[in-house]
Amino acid sequence: MSISFPKLVSVRILTGISLSLLLSTSLFAQTINEGRNPAKRVQVRKVVEKSPSYLKVNPMIGTGGHGHTYPGATSPFGMVQLSPDTRLEGWDGCGGYHNSDSIIYGFSHTHLQGTGVSDYGDILLMPCTQFAAGATSWQDRYKSTFQKSTEYAHAGYYSVFLEDQNLRAELTSTPRTGIHKYTLTEPDTLTLIIDLEHRDKLINYSIYPLDDSTIVGHRLSENWAVKQYVYFAIRFNKEFKWSDQLSELKTISINETDGSLVQEMEFVPVFAADFGVVSDLTVRVGLSFCDVEGAVRNLEEEASHNDFKKYKRENELRWKEQLGRVQVNGGDGGIDQQEIFYTALYHSCTVPNLASDVDGRYRGTDLQIHDLRPIDGDHYTVFSLWDTFRSLHPLLAWIEPGRTRDFVKSMLRMYDDGGQLPVWELASNYTGCMIGYHSVPVIADAKAWGIRGWDEELALEAMVQAADSMHLGLDSYVKYGYIPSEMESEGVSKTLEYSYDDACISAYAGSLGEEEISERFRKRSLSWRNILNPESNFIQPKRDGAWVPDFDPTEVNFNYTEANGWQYTFFAPHDISGLIKYVGGTGERFSEMVERQFSASSKTSGREQVDITGLIGQYAHGNEPSHHVAYLFSYAGKSWRTGEIVDEILNELYTTEPDGLCGNEDCGQMSAWYVLSSIGLYPVAPGSEMSGNKAQLVVGSPQFDNVIVSPANSDYRSWNRPLYISTVGDGDYVKTVNSGARSWLTYDEILRGGPLVFEMSDLGSTSFGILDADRPSSSVNDFDFVPVPSFIAERSFQGKQSEVRLHHLDPEASIYYKINNGGWHKYKTPIKIKSSSEFLAYAKLGKVRSKEVHHSMVKIEHDWTVEYTFPYSHQYAAAGPNTLVDGLKGSNEYRTGDWQGFYDSPFEATIDLGKSKSISGMSIGCIQDIRPWIWLPESVEFFTSNDGINFTLLSKVTHNVPEDNYEKIVHRFISDSSAPTTKARYIRVKANPAGPIPSWHLGAGFDRWTFVDEWDITFE
Repeated sequence: MSISFPKLVSVRILTGISLSLLLSTSLFAQTINEGRNPAKRVQVRKVVEKSPSYLKVNPMIGTGGHGHTYPGATSPFGMVQLSPDTRLEGWDGCGGYHNSDSIIYGFSHTHLQGTGVSDYGDILLMPCTQFAAGATSWQDRYKSTFQKSTEYAHAGYYSVFLEDQNLRAELTSTPRTGIHKYTLTEPDTLTLIIDLEHRDKLINYSIYPLDDSTIVGHRLSENWAVKQYVYFAIRFNKEFKWSDQLSELKTISINETDGSLVQEMEFVPVFAADFGVVSDLTVRVGLSFCDVEGAVRNLEEEASHNDFKKYKRENELRWKEQLGRVQVNGGDGGIDQQEIFYTALYHSCTVPNLASDVDGRYRGTDLQIHDLRPIDGDHYTVFSLWDTFRSLHPLLAWIEPGRTRDFVKSMLRMYDDGGQLPVWELASNYTGCMIGYHSVPVIADAKAWGIRGWDEELALEAMVQAADSMHLGLDSYVKYGYIPSEMESEGVSKTLEYSYDDACISAYAGSLGEEEISERFRKRSLSWRNILNPESNFIQPKRDGAWVPDFDPTEVNFNYTEANGWQYTFFAPHDISGLIKYVGGTGERFSEMVERQFSASSKTSGREQVDITGLIGQYAHGNEPSHHVAYLFSYAGKSWRTGEIVDEILNELYTTEPDGLCGNEDCGQMSAWYVLSSIGLYPVAPGSEMSGNKAQLVVGSPQFDNVIVSPANSDYRSWNRPLYISTVGDGDYVKTVNSGARSWLTYDEILRGGPLVFEMSDLGSTSFGILDADRPSSSVNDFDFVPVPSFIAERSFQGKQSEVRLHHLDPEASIYYKINNGGWHKYKTPIKIKSSSEFLAYAKLGKVRSKEVHHSMVKIEHDWTVEYTFPYSHQYAAAGPNTLVDGLKGSNEYRTGDWQGFYDSPFEATIDLGKSKSISGMSIGCIQDIRPWIWLPESVEFFTSNDGINFTLLSKVTHNVPEDNYEKIVHRFISDSSAPTTKARYIRVKANPAGPIPSWHLGAGFDRWTFVDEWDITFE
């Protein structure tokens, strides 16, 4: 097939590789032969302290357990992540590879670094000398077994021996291309499989030969990123014969009524290029997110020859330069500790990923193609900002100022092109995942690190737009000062993280002289105080102005993002002075509260949350909300305790094993925490302070004898001087820093470079970090802010009366309330009510008044009881057994605490009315939200009885809501109105689920959830 292709424009790119440096590099790898089979060599790591840094990187760290990393080849922040795929699905297959697997399906060119989603895995290639007989799918025909002993990887390089294909595969990369080298044990017929269906759901594709050694095409797929465009150009060092599209035997249904099936051959998006008998093959693959022409340009500019060894050496030198940004030696952990460190630094420099072509084109968040000017730098993708604003971006702002400037400009282009800053952007898609507007602290912190080079007024405009978007609970946050749980799921976490981001907006606006904006967001940043319960000292959820009852800080539920009350109570990094004031009142009591988190039982309750790992007590290092907590002791004058905990985390939760990460890598965040903490400095509140002589790094537990931090040169920052860190003396405790007692340093002090000496001791110092001036601090001026009061009350009650209490975070505040639009009264003692009532309340401190809060109480005029045949799920218990008859109906959001959920068993419950009554009708509410696996039941049956033993079917009700409707739908199942009036004491309702989740859904084969709420009964 001959297809013409537009003439390509050649664009030159300079690599700057030194030939003398190439020739002087020692690889420090030892090759051991197994018998006489040269292709079946086992590469054994022989790393010594003087090895090049790229050989100290072990990409296998994080490929086991739940790390979700990939072991293959990439370049620093590269567009291509060329890596083996061993797993097709499942949470621990998110990176495409798991260390426990023994089968390789092929080598794809895009991978995510340690996330919890299974996106990417594009353009899978698999070299084959034979195909498995009897297999029906091409995936099962071309896959190959392999032995772990034949795998070898370091930064920029990966190799493995494919047993079934009898060849060794080697991988390396340039920033925009992947390079493959296949060496056969002996000459044999070789076919290269190109699988365009691999991993994500395929929307459309194209593929065709450009010439006798080049294949081009594209893949548009859908998963987490709804429209992910990848274009490719594959060039070989040998001519090929095009085999065109392959087919598989498929079983299809021809009659849904009787289940008749038939088998037929069907074309699949899998293709083959035949090379005849060869002894080796080199494959170069250029990618582009714009178009095929871009992929060809990238290929021709970055991979114009067939010398695999040269590509490998060049990539190793890229990594040597990149890893040279932070050099370490010494340390009690020896070679293993350096291997952990350099692997962590490596992981930290793999994300975000280059997304613009060599000619400066990129795909915007409007999914259109745009052009960059040379002054604009490069465009990047993969911004996992809920994770990475904490450690990764501060680290990169320090060591990569020029690239960080490009990150900021990329975010602002996303705002220009798509209308909003990224939250979790992937392949130009807003994924709608995670919370906050954490582009804000990244941009603000970049400025605090002295970086310039973007439109600062545009940045502020984008920040304000994000904060004023009035979605995802922001409307409630602004109106009430917090997010009530009935208004939005994850309201506690969102309130806290919005508060933090608002502090960063305030600081950024202040640095630009925009005082009105700065003041507005300063005040908003104090909103976290509205959900701190003074009686428990925990941050807790509120519903309708009142604390949600039966609070358990170990419970994982819908009020928190991947966490519980313990793990979010300490998230106010911008206002730790306020946290200390209201959690304990003194530094000593505050540190006792933090200590309780580390000493508590590690058992969690409520929802099973796979992200909560790496537990020390209730501290969860495997997930991001905990990452700053160990450093909070220093704010209370206990720097020595910070050092102890940080040292424990560094040495217990990071290892050289495949499961050496205690949780997801999360795009470099887990590793960046290690890099910063191991050199002894950590940013607790990045972006919340704009002045470089005030923004702080907290001293922790330096692990190495010597560290040299050498930021990349950049025109976008005045200071890029090396910092020479050394530790002197024995022991694990910091005694002084540059002979001083201050347990924190400013960004400016770091950027000026020069020596930084940690004097160590065997004992915790009685003077280091003790005085107020020597402690790190963060605070927000609260002169015009008063937290809202809180109700302690039920939402509904039975009996003659109920009691309503009010309290406040500040005991000096006065509380005022009114009932049912009456007059305002000063609160003094609990309020007795005898009927359904509406409350408003506010607090006042001096002349400053809080926002008003509302609470409703419904009097239930019956004493019915409910008994369940099967238990409801603990994580979706709502108000417990009385949920179905409490007079409160759930909204179309299942995570707000009003719905009861049932899984693994049907919903069936019986109401005892207390005495026999004439019943003319009844109904019950259910919700459908199929993304999280919640469907309406297929039918609902209503029964009646007078003895509670023998029940008669009153009515069976179905519905006509399509099961593939993705809208959130609340539906009431209403008994047949034509049924005669029935006299009964007991009423039973049974919901019949529709069976396993259908094949077209991501949860195919699993059980469906059923969610139910208020049971209405009509009496004659």
